Amino acid sequence: MPLVSIIMPVYNKEKYIKKSIQSILNQTFTDFELIIVNDGSTDHSLEICESFHDSRITIISVINGGVSKARNIGLDNAKGEYITFIDSDDYVDYLYLEKLYVKDEDMIIGGLTKVNTQYQKIETLLPQLSGSVFIKDLAHTFYQEQIDTGIYGFIASKIVRRKIIEDNHIRFDTKIKLAEDYDFFLKIYSQIDSLFFTSECLYYYVQETNNSAISMEDDQIDFIEQIKLQEKTKNFLVSNDAFKEKEKDLYLHRINGYVYTILIQDKYRHYIDFKKIFDILKKSVHVVDRKEKGLMKICLWLYQRYMIVPCYILISFKRMIRRIV
Repeated sequence: MPLVSIIMPVYNKEKYIKKSIQSILNQTFTDFELIIVNDGSTDHSLEICESFHDSRITIISVINGGVSKARNIGLDNAKGEYITFIDSDDYVDYLYLEKLYVKDEDMIIGGLTKVNTQYQKIETLLPQLSGSVFIKDLAHTFYQEQIDTGIYGFIASKIVRRKIIEDNHIRFDTKIKLAEDYDFFLKIYSQIDSLFFTSECLYYYVQETNNSAISMEDDQIDFIEQIKLQEKTKNFLVSNDAFKEKEKDLYLHRINGYVYTILIQDKYRHYIDFKKIFDILKKSVHVVDRKEKGLMKICLWLYQRYMIVPCYILISFKRMIRRIV
């Protein structure tokens, strides 16, 4: 049985996949298996994967079902004591696994380096904390750091004991199309007492590649799911006595933004559609904060009082002015 299972979902990444796989095979830490889940690629990704002849590689081809489903298939087939994920358009330093794995820890988180598609460095993200940290202590800085860097939600530079995932039936939610990895790791943070931080930034996260969530437009994002994800974050913080005034302000500001973004989307420009989404929102979000400014503040004030028609007129007026300008 390998010590580490590496799960790599692949969908149309022929430009990047060879570099990604080769960087894994170059590891100084060799006790791993690489599970490649070909998610119905229509380019030459599968052929490139099959060109590597290494007994540690397992290739599973499935009909395209999305990255979360592909990762879940990888989890179902993993045999390692630990699980880590590497995306097929990213790559890692040859010391990556050696530095990321820390014996006897349930979960380890390292830093990451963002690069562009020419592999030029953009920035480095390093966790604020270091060494072994109790979850109850982590929770007090968790929300601000996640908002600032996203580091607790990235699939990158994390390794988890597989028993924790399996014993708690943790899988990726296939309904979530953005921040599905953050949702996955939130479930893990709620099931462990502590984790370990390393100061290495040996995972290279390639930004602005095709199919990247960073390129998603607002009308492609399910903001209702994002609101639910913020609620899960709140519950995690509350359970660790870390939802204080600062966290509440951060939470409400994020919820405000989601509610406002939903209401001003063009797909709700007809009143019937607007009223329908307004009613749905009110079932999910009862209270919003009024510390915002300008049109957003007025819109949220009307939303808070369930004044659908005035809110609709206000947003319609905004659209009209935008077209004129």
